Amino acid sequence: MAEQANSKLLEGIAYFEKMLKVMPGDRTTLEFLSVAYEQLGDLEKQRVALIQLAESLLREKDYEAADAIGERLAVFAEADAQDMVRRIKAARNPVQLKAVVRPGTSVRPMRAATRSAPAPYQAAGERGGVSLAQVVMAAVKAEAALIRDLYAKNVVDATAAEVVQRHLGGLPEPTRPFLVSALAILEKESGGLGEKAAVYMADAASAPPIPLQGFMPPASLVKQLPEEIVRVRGAVPFGRLGDTLLVAVLNPLDAEFHAEVERLAGCPCRFFLAEPHTTEDFLDKFFAENM
Repeated sequence: MAEQANSKLLEGIAYFEKMLKVMPGDRTTLEFLSVAYEQLGDLEKQRVALIQLAESLLREKDYEAADAIGERLAVFAEADAQDMVRRIKAARNPVQLKAVVRPGTSVRPMRAATRSAPAPYQAAGERGGVSLAQVVMAAVKAEAALIRDLYAKNVVDATAAEVVQRHLGGLPEPTRPFLVSALAILEKESGGLGEKAAVYMADAASAPPIPLQGFMPPASLVKQLPEEIVRVRGAVPFGRLGDTLLVAVLNPLDAEFHAEVERLAGCPCRFFLAEPHTTEDFLDKFFAENM
């Protein structure tokens, strides 16, 4: 199983490395690669990816995110990593940095910010949140809107759209969490149209597809989101960069849901497109082992 996961992860890395050649400095690509290299234990490539990511963040003037990457780079002793730490600090407070850092001196690694541990998962009734039925209802509404949009954009034809709508309208009364995804239905029922829809969604949302099975996130990471949200909406946290949670989703176009995920996680999130069959396999395995 570990060999299969590594194989999937390597496939994902190869895909994103090619994408980086087409879009140098792309933030989402570099975020993925830095986490993937870390999982493989390739610290050299992880360091290079983090430096490139910090460069992109400084260009975007996203100093808060750059600070988080600086914390990751501070543990590396290599000169290029420490130089980037200095640059990030200079971008934050150039006057103060000139007073305390002189040419030829080194910067002490920054101490990682203290963050409280995420609260343990509680059932909806215990945390006063929405019920499973409400989560399923919201998912059906969002996925029905998605398939209508895909039809309006000529991504899918009327027959495929009708099939998805029929499936969504015929879901059973929820007594346990189950996946609700227009993309998953398309993949099962319409083959090539599912792939076409995935390509369109990834491009429209700037959310590249990831091989979720290649990642082995700890239960504590996945459980930063309520179980109903993970299992019904297929939203799977698979990595973290500083305060930013990396989340694989089946509907990267649903901005309202993304805002809800950030609220529930209590931190900023970056979203990637998950493959439907990969997500279902991952969820089955994860919850079989962590229930």
